[in-house]
Amino acid sequence: MFNTYLKLSSEYRWMLFAAFIFNLGFYMLIPFLAGYLKQDLLLSATLVGLVLGVRSFCQQGLFLVGGLLADLFGVKKLIVVGCLLRALGFCLFLFSHIVELLFLAAFLTGFAGALFTPAAQSYFSKQTELSRAQMFALVGVARNGGELLGPVCGLMLISISFDTLCIVSALPFALFALIFTVLLNDKSTTKHQETAQPNADSTGVRAMIQGVLSNRPFILFSLIMSGYFMLINQISFAIPLHIVSQSGTTKEVAWVLTLCALISICFQFPVTRLCERWLSPSQWISIGIALMGLSFATLLVDWPYQSGILYYLPLSLLATVFTLGTMVSFPFIMSQISLLAQDKSVATHYGFFYLFAGAGLIIGSSVVGAAFDYTAHHDYLAWYSLIIIGVGTALLNTMFMSAHQVNNHIQTTNPSTSK
Repeated sequence: MFNTYLKLSSEYRWMLFAAFIFNLGFYMLIPFLAGYLKQDLLLSATLVGLVLGVRSFCQQGLFLVGGLLADLFGVKKLIVVGCLLRALGFCLFLFSHIVELLFLAAFLTGFAGALFTPAAQSYFSKQTELSRAQMFALVGVARNGGELLGPVCGLMLISISFDTLCIVSALPFALFALIFTVLLNDKSTTKHQETAQPNADSTGVRAMIQGVLSNRPFILFSLIMSGYFMLINQISFAIPLHIVSQSGTTKEVAWVLTLCALISICFQFPVTRLCERWLSPSQWISIGIALMGLSFATLLVDWPYQSGILYYLPLSLLATVFTLGTMVSFPFIMSQISLLAQDKSVATHYGFFYLFAGAGLIIGSSVVGAAFDYTAHHDYLAWYSLIIIGVGTALLNTMFMSAHQVNNHIQTTNPSTSK
């Protein structure tokens, strides 16, 4: 994997390193923000929830805006502006005792992600040295590495002071804004824009939105993939709820999250390369999502061991199967988006896709939350719901995406998958 990383051109190596550093900075600060606001500043739980909700909404809800702006003004500009706004937002958390600045920090932090993410995904999809799936596999490894190490670094920094944590978390974003200003290829970016927008009449927002909405295979794919996002958040939502309800501790939650991250970091890239040798991208997406859903079947059995190493076996098996499912589906899902876009307004397509992703996250959490509320009627209702979502989404993808003959049109690579 490291040799493959070295084969990439310098701007893509820096982009991958940035993906790691950005997740590192994000997970250094955000997991500790609620505790600081509630315990140190003594803000109400309602206000803290509102602040975090603003951050999430401004990111998930404005992805389409970020995608449109990237296609209008170029991905480089949006990446740089997104970095600057994230750095500014993190620094503004230094003034969290001023409610107006606290909400401004939350807005800028979320909006920065909405600007940066679709532009970065579009930029990654344009490289020609690896297959798209392999590129997004490397992106997944980088992000998981940052997500794994971020809380550890954040814990050390917040022991010094929250101000130190904010400044250190903001520095990578400010630094990469400068690096990307110099490093990212203007000529490459302009070429991408010209490919997506061949004439001046088609550069308007309305034309790009109409182009996305008229792309029926893409809309159908996005709708179906909302099922993937109903599942993806359950390791950090349903599993902690289950552990708490079983009188478990945060140690068990940390074990599951760490195991998922470690498996992904170690095996994501080789698994993707192996998958490219057999079957089609759409088939691997279906297999992966089905595995994600079926992984929760491990909790349908009453496990007799309540302590010791054997206590962790069902959770470890769940984490392993679930992560395997994400590894064989995620890179192909992300590469499928750019291919369905047919290299036209790619960032806008990513932004539109994330609207369905946000809806899937909300629906999935709501369904699981309701299922836990009704555990008195059925102990395993949440797990049956997630299994049905996983298998159902896989079947829908197999039936409808095959009906559009996507597999005949979409390949994993431009160039050869033999790389």
